[in-house]
Amino acid sequence: MNRRNGKVVILVLLTLGLFASCGGTDTAAVQSSFKETVAAPRMAAKSVAAADMMVFEDVAVEGAVEAEMDYGVVPEPTIAGASGGGSGGQNPAGQQDRKLIKTGSISLEVEQLAATEEAVLAWCQSFGGYVASSFNHETNAAFTVRIPAVRFDDAMAAAGNLGRVRSRNVSTQDVSEQFYDLRTRLDTRKILRDRLQSYLAQAKDMEDLLHIERELNSTLTEIESMEGRMRRLSNQIDYSTITVDLQLPYRTTDQGFQWPSLDRTVRRFLSNVVDFFVDFVAIVLYIIIFGIPILGLVVLLYWLLLGRVGLLRKIFKGLK
Repeated sequence: MNRRNGKVVILVLLTLGLFASCGGTDTAAVQSSFKETVAAPRMAAKSVAAADMMVFEDVAVEGAVEAEMDYGVVPEPTIAGASGGGSGGQNPAGQQDRKLIKTGSISLEVEQLAATEEAVLAWCQSFGGYVASSFNHETNAAFTVRIPAVRFDDAMAAAGNLGRVRSRNVSTQDVSEQFYDLRTRLDTRKILRDRLQSYLAQAKDMEDLLHIERELNSTLTEIESMEGRMRRLSNQIDYSTITVDLQLPYRTTDQGFQWPSLDRTVRRFLSNVVDFFVDFVAIVLYIIIFGIPILGLVVLLYWLLLGRVGLLRKIFKGLK
């Protein structure tokens, strides 16, 4: 009985081990199958989402192009840094060189006007500038010169050597934001011009052709205007303006000191007296010619409306 019971126990243990091994294999298989079953829909969903996004982007781009070509809707292109919003919209003026317009003026007292005028011309040419305008008088003169901006400070310092400095003034205007904004908008218009020219070559019918031509002509006009403003602004930045005023001492000309002239003073006094009486007579004549008729007309209207005739009084009484 003991041997038989031992065999039974051994058989039971072997059977349990076999079931355990089969159970472990089935569990691993079930787990693997479960993972594959769960992961497959997820991967499929990701693939479908990516495909849908690509299709959506393609449809959007194609729709924009068709709208531009079929209906003449041409969106204005943008370039990097043109917008002030967002993290990428930084001010270009803060990343580039400052654009400054420098203006100076200096007033000098000189002994010889003609000689100093020649010295001013030589001073201007020595700094690579030119005379924009000039004014000459018996006792004073003025010059407006344009000097390269890089030599502005040296030119202002050297101008003080032309005579005794009576006053000096220097001003600086920062036009960096205006300059870079204008340049950005000009570049944007040029991009738009190129796109419109390409659309013009692909126009389908006469209506599209005429619409694109109108847009192109308007863009070309804006480009020409902006280029003109850019040239003027660049010229003001590259060349600074300096005004030089020359003044001789009081009662002095290039011939020397001028004494007061008694004859000239008497003639001036008599001329002023005559001018006064002429103006007085003219005022009296104006009063006689224009004042008396106007006064008579006012009296006549008063007599008719409110005076003895009293037309207005009679009208008011009739209304009451």
